[in-house]
Amino acid sequence: MKVLSIQTGHNATVALCNKGEILGVLGQEKCDNIKNSSAFPSEAIKLLLKEVSWKISDIEKIIVCGENVYPPNAFNYYLDNKGRKKDPSLFIALARLLKNSFFGKVFPSFFEWLRLKRRRKLLRNGKKYLIEKIKELGFKDLDIMHVEHHLCHARSVFHSFVNPKVSEDSIIFTLDSAGDNTCSSVTFVNKKGEWTKLAETPLHSSLGTIYSETTRFLGMKPLEHEYKVMGLAAYSKPKYAYKLYKSLFEPVIKLNEENNLTFKSKFNSQNFYDYLVENAIGERFDNIAGALQILTEKIVCKWIENGLKITSAKNVFVSGGVFMNVKLNQKISENKDIHKLFLMPSCGDESNPIGACYYNAFQSGEKTKPLKNLYLGISYNKDEIYKFIIKNKIDEKFDVNEYEDIEKKTSDLLINKEIVARFYSRGEWGARSLGNRAILAHPSYMESFYMVNDFIKSRDFWMPFAPTILDKYAFKYLQNYNPQKLEAPHMISTFKATEKAIKDLRGALHQGDHTLRPQVLEKSINPSYYKIINLFENETGVGGLMNTSFNLHGYPLVSSPKQALLTFENSGLKYLSLGNFLLSKK
Repeated sequence: MKVLSIQTGHNATVALCNKGEILGVLGQEKCDNIKNSSAFPSEAIKLLLKEVSWKISDIEKIIVCGENVYPPNAFNYYLDNKGRKKDPSLFIALARLLKNSFFGKVFPSFFEWLRLKRRRKLLRNGKKYLIEKIKELGFKDLDIMHVEHHLCHARSVFHSFVNPKVSEDSIIFTLDSAGDNTCSSVTFVNKKGEWTKLAETPLHSSLGTIYSETTRFLGMKPLEHEYKVMGLAAYSKPKYAYKLYKSLFEPVIKLNEENNLTFKSKFNSQNFYDYLVENAIGERFDNIAGALQILTEKIVCKWIENGLKITSAKNVFVSGGVFMNVKLNQKISENKDIHKLFLMPSCGDESNPIGACYYNAFQSGEKTKPLKNLYLGISYNKDEIYKFIIKNKIDEKFDVNEYEDIEKKTSDLLINKEIVARFYSRGEWGARSLGNRAILAHPSYMESFYMVNDFIKSRDFWMPFAPTILDKYAFKYLQNYNPQKLEAPHMISTFKATEKAIKDLRGALHQGDHTLRPQVLEKSINPSYYKIINLFENETGVGGLMNTSFNLHGYPLVSSPKQALLTFENSGLKYLSLGNFLLSKK
């Protein structure tokens, strides 16, 4: 069955699937160049159909991720989300004012009624908007199925790695801010592939929301800059961070005593920002980040430990936005009771279309096929790139040369400590650069770190970069690397660096704690990228490269030659490898 799945709302994304195999995944952000775009993914659908040579009429079923569908920017309308863009209506503005007044404290039920009324209206508008947009694309006989949000998360990670049956009992944990009125789920899967949901947590006790609201309190953008808070946490003073964790964070949310596979918060987690305003003003921002990270690691690791004890499962699968926290994933991997740990790469809502496709395939009796790799985006062939260069008269602005062996040329530049942006073959799905839409640099040369941070990416000083490491070097660079338990091809977990890594990969380390967030690369996954690093290693003795996403700060990973050129022109980049063409600033 040929299926289109759609994630609407935050980070709108689509996927195409045929007979249980994921053929392509693309976020709308890669089309409109707006990070975490919530626009209906019409452009993404059109581009992905073109990539796999399908027509609209080929689609047999449309699957929507989530039972609750909201119109774009619905977050802007919630009464209790202070600090976000305001609804222009006078009614909503007045409601906000009254809610925070004495009247709101005396009659809270009135405002809860208003909130629910507004939510029902948003849901009606969302479903209407969805149908209209689908019809605009040319779909006529609509066969639309909805799949619950956390079920999408669970199915995405399970089927991305294994077929329906596994040799050992498994347990799946999903955790995020919210989706379909819940923020977590725990599911047991036996050897026969039979699924049993064990627990779920309502959205008002959301660890993900607490993390996002802390992000907002620290002056960063919620649902986007949580990774910055995680990176900042490593610079906190352990003594003071732990003290703040005990006094400020631990009392707010715990595992539920009645069901220790669920969470229970002292108050609605959506009000955590106000709690911080009342209790955390004057505390150092790095210690707040450190305390939050302690909370996250302790409570999630205990949650998973409880699940293992209850089920005696050996395989652990995790998905949902909270597991984008790579330091948390490292802590989980240290649990000796886990035989095999599976981490969904780019496990936010952008992964849900994958899960929806797999769920439909499973329900239809089709054998699901695990993901071979994450290069599931859009590709541009040599002729398309050449036409782009000619049409835009790029050769008049920059030196343009074509190389039959672009890998050798790229490697030579990197050996000479130049920084190269690489746009090659099919783009990677998700938030991580995996070599095809990447900025590459010599990892032993700290000037590369400063150059990329200050003049290209314009990032916060404490944010680390990541390395791509050849598989033959993984044991030399990563402490306690155990691919039998946890493979590391997707930059979704950290490892302590070895002494050799601290020397060879110093520009790709977290400077605060000397951890690495690696992409361990096998030749079969990306032969062209592997060749670049192998050639580099032959000359330098360094078995990896510094790899950061090819984008400007605040923008998504580039997807098209146009976006690549825009980033090249508006940054300190000197070289752009565009397919087999090398652009150099004159």
